[in-house]
Parts: sequence; C-alpha cells; structure tokens
Amino acid sequence: MFKNRIYSLLIIGLIAISTSPVIAKLLPYVPATVIAFWRMAIASAALWFYTSFFSYSPISSKNSRLIYLAGASLAMHFIFWFGALKLTTIANTTVLGIVAPAFTLLIEKLIYGKEINTLSTISLMIIFIGCLIVQGSDLGNFSGVGLGNIMAILSAIFLGIVFLIGSRVRQSTGVLPYTKNLFTVSAMVLLFCSLLLDNSIFNYSIDNYFWLFMLGIVPTLIGHTIFSYSIKFVSPTIIASIPLGEPIIASILAFILFNEGISSNVFGGGVVIGIGLILLIKNNKN
Repeated sequence: MFKNRIYSLLIIGLIAISTSPVIAKLLPYVPATVIAFWRMAIASAALWFYTSFFSYSPISSKNSRLIYLAGASLAMHFIFWFGALKLTTIANTTVLGIVAPAFTLLIEKLIYGKEINTLSTISLMIIFIGCLIVQGSDLGNFSGVGLGNIMAILSAIFLGIVFLIGSRVRQSTGVLPYTKNLFTVSAMVLLFCSLLLDNSIFNYSIDNYFWLFMLGIVPTLIGHTIFSYSIKFVSPTIIASIPLGEPIIASILAFILFNEGISSNVFGGGVVIGIGLILLIKNNKN
C-alpha cells in the first residue's frame, strides 16, 4: 500500500517536471545558465523559508560532501538540459533526456561494482541504438540540432549521478534538509557559471520573471522534491525511469502551444529507447 502511494506521488512528479521544457521555451532570450540559476534559486529560497519553522537533525560531514557533489551535478544537468532546448526541439530533448536509468546502472557498475547481467546489457545496447536513431542525419554534427541532442544526453548522465547520490544520502537525511541543500549548492554553482559566462541574471521582462518563478515552483519545488522524497524507498534506477512519460506529455504540450511536430527518427528512436528502458527497469526493479 505504501509503495502504491509512492508511485502515485511519482506520477504527480512526472506531470510537474513535464512542464519544464514548455516553460523554458517561453524564455527564448534568457541564457540557459540564467534559467537554471533562477529555477534553483527560487526553489531553494522557498525551502529555506519553509524549513525555518522547523528543526532538523544536522547533516553528517560525509553526506554534506555528497550533497555538494550532487548539487554540482544537478547544476550541470540543468545547464546541458536548457542548453539543449535552445538548440533542438522539446521532443528531441525529452526523448534523449530520459536515458538517465542507463547511466545510473553504468555508474553503479563502475563505482560500486554492481553486476550487469545479460538482459541489462542487451537493454543498454537497445537504448544506445535508440539514441543513434534519434540523432538521425545529425549524427556526428557538433552544431545546431546535433549539438543539442548531445547536450540532452549529457544532461541525462548528470541527472543519473544526482539520483545515485540521493539514494544514499536520503537513507539517513530527511527530504527537506537534503533538497534544500541540494538546490542551494546547485544555485551557487549556476550563479558562478552565469557570472563566468558574463550572463546577466537581471534586466529581464516581468513576463520572463513570472515564467522563471513558475519554473522554480512547479517542476522544481514540486517535481524534484517528490523525486528526492521517493528515492529513499525505491531504487535510483526506478526513480530515473519515471520521466519516461515526459516526452509524451511535453511533446503534446509543445504541439499544442508551439506547433512543434515530432520527426520520424525521433518517434522511432523514442520507441526503441522506451523498449530498452522498460526492459532495463523490469530487470533492475527492487
């Protein structure tokens, strides 16, 4: 019964994060690092305010170091994610961005020595083939749409790292102090990156700040906090797989709002990736 409640929460989280690429498309003149910064800054500010009314056990030094790494990885995830949206379509970005489960498994193998059985290996190969299909004629192209597709895959790698670290930290750390510190570290890294790239974080329109605020509340404060809460109770591979439905929801919204179609290679590659992910999830479910 409890697991069913967790999965119900994850569905809500999925719907929340599916608004992210759509909102980001409404910010065409705001740089990717600035979008990411305000998303994290708004969400972390809200959590700092809320948690100021409660007391929590201190986070251990070991977990603090892990949160620093997770926060930096989350910042890189968003830089590549929003960067991809600037160069390619919502469908491309979301389809390639959902391959995080493959990377969580590979990282678990490389760092923690987790065994990868034959079915998991086949699943990873299917996912890789799907990614190549999505690239289509842009394969080997390191500019424009091709670069955007590559950035979407890189964003998935960093998100996989965040989920893996979160699954360990959350065993002994509450969801609110973990998420608050995760978002804060990420915001600080993103502020540094914005300044380094000479991207102003101010001087945008009221409409821009409204959508930045919505980005910080709906997909971040609601969506990612649900994931951070749930990762204590289900495997990081399962958590990383929940966004599997994001391309469907986001692509429908993109078609309605921006008249963005889905190319045949993205559709075909997305189906192949989906098959690979489903096999991978079923084989690694705990």
